[in-house]
Amino acid sequence: MKTKIAIMAAFVLLTSSCVLRVRPDQDMNIKESANRYSFAQSYKVSDPANLRLSTSGGNISVTGYEGNQIEVSFVVKKYGKVLDISLDELKKVAEVEIINNQSTLEINVRKILKRNLSVGFDVKTPVKTTSILNTSGGNVSLVNLANNQEAYTSGGNLDIRDITGKVKAETSGGNVSVERSTGDVEASTSGGNISLDSLKGNILTSTSGGNIHASSIEGTLDAGTSGGSIHLDAISGSIKAYTSGGSISANVTKLTGSLNLETSGGNIDCIIPQGLGLDLNLSANYIDTPLTNFTGKAKKDEIQGQMNGGGIPVSLSTSGGNIHLNYK
Repeated sequence: MKTKIAIMAAFVLLTSSCVLRVRPDQDMNIKESANRYSFAQSYKVSDPANLRLSTSGGNISVTGYEGNQIEVSFVVKKYGKVLDISLDELKKVAEVEIINNQSTLEINVRKILKRNLSVGFDVKTPVKTTSILNTSGGNVSLVNLANNQEAYTSGGNLDIRDITGKVKAETSGGNVSVERSTGDVEASTSGGNISLDSLKGNILTSTSGGNIHASSIEGTLDAGTSGGSIHLDAISGSIKAYTSGGSISANVTKLTGSLNLETSGGNIDCIIPQGLGLDLNLSANYIDTPLTNFTGKAKKDEIQGQMNGGGIPVSLSTSGGNIHLNYK
C-alpha cells in the first residue's frame, strides 16, 4: 500500500513539474531578436507617396528621408521582448494585409491570434509622404515630413515634429506634443496634456483632463481644457482659450485678432502689446489693470469700454478668480 501511494505521489509531482516547464510561446518556436526590430521590408513608391498603417497594441514611428522607397521595420513583441520572426511566421499568428501599388503602401494588422503579442512599425519614408496612422494601444511618432499627416491612438502618446502640412492628432489616453511645424493643426486628448511649440497656422486643440502649454505660436490659436491649466507664451495672432478648472497665463507678443480667455475656477494673468486700440470686456472677483486713454465703465470686478479709441476685442472672464492684465 505504501508503495502504491509513493508511486502516485511521484506521478503527480512529475506531471506538475512538466506543466510548470511549458512556456507560453513554446508553440510559436520563436526566439528573441538581437535587433530592435523583427524583420524589415522595402517597398518602392512614386513621389508623393501615401502611407497607411494600422495595428493593435504596437508603437508606430515614421520619419521622412530623401529616398524613393518606404522602408518598414516590423517590431513584433511578446511580453515586451522583440521576437526574431519572419513575415510568413507573423502571418501564422496575425491577420496581416499588405497593399503596395505605384503610389500607396497600406499595411493592416487586423487581428492578432496570440495573447500578449503586439505588432509595431518603425518606418523611413520619402519626405513628401502623406500618412494616416492608427494604433489601438501604442505611441505614434511623426518626424520630418512635408505633407498632410493623421495620427490616432486609443491609449498612447503622440509626438509630432518638423511637419510642413496639415496635422490631425487624436488620443484617448495619452499626451500630445507638436513642435516646429507649419500648417493647420487639430490635436485632442481625453486624458492627457498638450504641448505646442513653434507652430504657424490655425491651431485647434483640446483636452478633457490635462494641461495645455503653447509657445511661439503664429496664427490662430483655439485651446480648451475641462480640468487643467493653460499657459501661453510668445503668441502672435488671435487667441481663444478656456478651462473649467484651472488658471490661464498668456504672454501675447502680437495681437492681430480677438483675445478671449475664460476660466471658471482660476486666475487670468495676461500681457499684451501696448498702444493698441482695444474693446475691453473684463469680468472677475477683482481686476488689476492700468487704464489709459479709456472711455467706458470701470469697476473692481467689471470693466467694459474702449482704450485708445477701441478696435481689437479683448474679453477676459473668470468666475472664481482675479484678472491681472498688463501692457508691454
